[in-house]
Amino acid sequence: MTTTTGCDPRALRVAQELHEAEQSEITVLFGSRARGDYIEGSSDIDVLLIRDSVPDLKQKELINQEAQELTRSLYGWTVPVQTVWCTRDEFDQMRRTVNHVVARALQDGVVMPRDPEDYNSRYGQDEPDHSNEWTVTGERLRHAEEHLAMFDMAIHSASSHMDDMIGQQAHQALEHAMKALISACGRQYKTTHNLNELVGDVRRADPEFRFRLTIDGQIYNQYVGREEYWPTKTRLTGIANYEETTRADIRLLLERVREIQSGQP
Repeated sequence: MTTTTGCDPRALRVAQELHEAEQSEITVLFGSRARGDYIEGSSDIDVLLIRDSVPDLKQKELINQEAQELTRSLYGWTVPVQTVWCTRDEFDQMRRTVNHVVARALQDGVVMPRDPEDYNSRYGQDEPDHSNEWTVTGERLRHAEEHLAMFDMAIHSASSHMDDMIGQQAHQALEHAMKALISACGRQYKTTHNLNELVGDVRRADPEFRFRLTIDGQIYNQYVGREEYWPTKTRLTGIANYEETTRADIRLLLERVREIQSGQP
């Protein structure tokens, strides 16, 4: 989809700024902000960027911070920006994988190629047939590990005002880890960011695991949207030992995924 009808023009501006600043070959604004069914105050901005090379974790953190600074001027408050990066080779492969983030982005997204003629010649008449697997456990696992590393980087950053970044990275790591576990069990996961809902899905997918979040998922959920839209005012960084507790829950999920992948009981 390349039309901008119905999409959030402010989110499109964020995606366009990222497209130019990062010199990506293809940028896609996707998700609710692209479809137009976003909820003001709680929907984040999802942007897929395809380049020859993917930035390292520190660069990604800086890019996300700059994107969120832009949202403050466009919206009047901070809107979480979730950037997904891949190379052209990964894009070519994963665009055909059902429920992979790349395939989903193309289904409902606003596509911005740097060279429209080249893009149309490659993909214009070639709709993905989604012939591969429904979920990609390894991809979710990789994203969870990456967000866990960015969570640690944000905690140890010398910069002030990192509360939002810490909460967002914690939330993303937990979400990806739970979705990796659900898909490792051969089940479909919901397209939701609500961690409490995902905990229920994890328990149904893997009843022997008996997983629960040590910190209430509502604490993490508030970082998906504006703080004042959520009933809790307790911030993650205000909870004692939140670093160790969050890290332990994420690692427990990742270890369980690896057990299932290796065939261990």
